[in-house]
Amino acid sequence: MLEAVAAEGRWIATEPGFDPERRRRGWGTVKASGLHLVADEEGKVVGTLSVFVPEDGKYTIGMMVRRELRGRGIGSALLEAAFVWARERGIAVLHLDVFPHNDAARRLYEGAGFVETGYLAAAMPRANGEVWDVIEMEKRL
Repeated sequence: MLEAVAAEGRWIATEPGFDPERRRRGWGTVKASGLHLVADEEGKVVGTLSVFVPEDGKYTIGMMVRRELRGRGIGSALLEAAFVWARERGIAVLHLDVFPHNDAARRLYEGAGFVETGYLAAAMPRANGEVWDVIEMEKRL
């Protein structure tokens, strides 16, 4: 699924050409220090959400849902499960980054209680030479 969403080239930082084996090894770090949720429909992965702890110590969400199933509540369900997980562990704040042009994701996050906490201009260089801005958001639990 990561390859398909990355190939869309609009919604996540990962772009086509990434090293899948390196990415698989990275999931071990997420499992050890955070959370990895998978939404499935009839045995097919339709969405994922990870909470990882980068060097800055912030519990940070990364999420994706299959293109053809967006808008059906999968993202909301994944977020709610992450909120339960975080509350059970006494985690007070969850963070995420979103691109300004990703209106659907921004509406989802705002509807779930995330608020904008920062705006990083020209923060994400892309393979095509563009440099995208990033919106930082957080939700207090």
